[in-house]
Amino acid sequence: MNLRLAGIFASLLFLSGCDLLTNCSYEERFVTASGRLVENGAELVRAQVGVSAVRGSLRSKSFDHLVEGTPLQGHVLAITLIRAGEAGERLLDIPVRSLSTTVISTGGMTQREGEVTPALGGLYEILSANLGILELTTDLPSRSRILIPLSVTNKIDWHRPNNCY
Repeated sequence: MNLRLAGIFASLLFLSGCDLLTNCSYEERFVTASGRLVENGAELVRAQVGVSAVRGSLRSKSFDHLVEGTPLQGHVLAITLIRAGEAGERLLDIPVRSLSTTVISTGGMTQREGEVTPALGGLYEILSANLGILELTTDLPSRSRILIPLSVTNKIDWHRPNNCY
């Protein structure tokens, strides 16, 4: 009987492509984008964002960001991700976290299966199409609103991770 069970188990491993051993029952994708604003030859602000997602047996989405700019340090009141061509549509509010003399905001958010906030659905498609813009609201009268268009720097669509054989 034990030999028969071992044979059935070996057959299942073979037929599943070893997914039972390597946990290859999910796929992932990510996109990173960056942008910067240069004024009179000097960089005023720069930003990097990343969106990733996992589907299959594991499911989640995440958003990471870094916004830096010494001239704006202490003046940024709000940061919002918006979509190009969609005036007024706020996709994601990003907390302002001043941690040093150059960092305006840094951090990440994760949306797990079944959660509704933060709402990260659709961000991959927007960023990968170069439609993402960071909108900074400041207390500077001459620059109350700063727009930073984001351009894709790296993108990999749905794929199995490297540990899948």
